[in-house]
Amino acid sequence: MDAKSTPVAAAAGIPTPITPSHQLPVDHEEPELTVWERLADRVHENQAVINTFIAGGLAGAASRTVVSPLERLKIILQVQSSKPGGSGEAYDGVWKSLVRMWKDEGFKGFMKGNGINVIRILPYSALQFSSYGIFKTLLRNWSGQEELSSFLRLTAGAGAGIVAVVATYPLDLVRARLSIATANMAQTGAGAAFSAQDAKLGIAGMTKKVYQTEGGLRGLYRGCWATAIGVAPYVSLNFYMYENLKHVLMPPDHEMGEAEFAIRKLTCGGLAGAISLLFTHPFDVLRRKMQVAGLQALSPQYNGAIDAMRQTIKADGFWKGMYRGLVPNMIKIVPSMAVSFYTFDTVHDALNRWQHIDEDEYA
Repeated sequence: MDAKSTPVAAAAGIPTPITPSHQLPVDHEEPELTVWERLADRVHENQAVINTFIAGGLAGAASRTVVSPLERLKIILQVQSSKPGGSGEAYDGVWKSLVRMWKDEGFKGFMKGNGINVIRILPYSALQFSSYGIFKTLLRNWSGQEELSSFLRLTAGAGAGIVAVVATYPLDLVRARLSIATANMAQTGAGAAFSAQDAKLGIAGMTKKVYQTEGGLRGLYRGCWATAIGVAPYVSLNFYMYENLKHVLMPPDHEMGEAEFAIRKLTCGGLAGAISLLFTHPFDVLRRKMQVAGLQALSPQYNGAIDAMRQTIKADGFWKGMYRGLVPNMIKIVPSMAVSFYTFDTVHDALNRWQHIDEDEYA
């Protein structure tokens, strides 16, 4: 066939020129997506993770606001002096301390530090819940297990706790400093931990002070590794216990009304938090000790977390020293975790139903 003939013409023996290439019909390519269209597609692909992130953030904010007075009191009791006549003796006992806080500062005192706590807990809780789902998915793919073993579920929870801590630790440290600075503790004298001016600092002011006077980022991450070590098992146990308790207290084949459903779910969250706390509270005490290390009126200078634990046990004994603040922490953690898990499940399920997403728990 002539190179310049069409197949039909060639069959008839008639050479005919072909249409120039610029006149040939071409396939119409799909128009290139705009940046916003590509972003919308990516959001749609990851909507399940985004829903988990949103629900986790709201769960954290709601739970911490509910127990804000106890959260502040726990920090004060953990770091104040244990010696008779010490500056920290102004706060003694849960009820007496709450009454004193109310008399000194009113409702504002109960909510002191809650603003930064919510700012911190929003990304912290969001990252915790979403990271837990991501780690579970990765471990399923790696292990080939449809139902993860207890060890792998605990591993996913530990990873989620570490991610959340590292991402938000500076805010946690600043929040602890603000809670103590405004509690009328050791604000007089040359060796005072905080001055009257420090008590007036906000989030930005306290962050700037720590950064400038305590070694920059190193100061803002003081005690971070001790916190991560403590938080990892706590978060791990929290998720593990909550999921197991739901299977026991909320079996799928058990019919229940809305009120009973809510009570059972709140009970699961509260029990999970209480059980986890019993195992991990000493790490929380150690974290606070490290965060205020070097503030002469409140805490001695520690040469790391191990030294802080050694000095604390030597001065107060293991139970009194490492479990200081357990009662307000326990009173706080039960309603906090109950509200947190309940809020998360409610918001998470509502978002998934609205968007017709069928998804495994936290996956």
